[in-house]
Amino acid sequence: MSGDDYWRRPEPGDSAANAECAPSRYSGPPQAEPATPDWQPARTPPHQPPRHLPELDHDAIDRAEQRADRFTYAVALAAGVVLLIVACAQWRG
Repeated sequence: MSGDDYWRRPEPGDSAANAECAPSRYSGPPQAEPATPDWQPARTPPHQPPRHLPELDHDAIDRAEQRADRFTYAVALAAGVVLLIVACAQWRG
């Protein structure tokens, strides 16, 4: 038996082919057991209302964000200057 024999079309008189062609009937879902009369869903305790968040100082947040922006730009500028110096040194050398 070669590896392709599994995939070849069955012969007309083959019993395995007749078994595959026979229509099968869906028997439906399995029968479920009814719940006992005293069954109840699990109860959860009532939830607590959410806590209140502290008030935000929006002006202080804006100032801190501006300081962070300035610091980021300063670091980027310094890195650019260092890269420019290294590039010029490589070009001259």
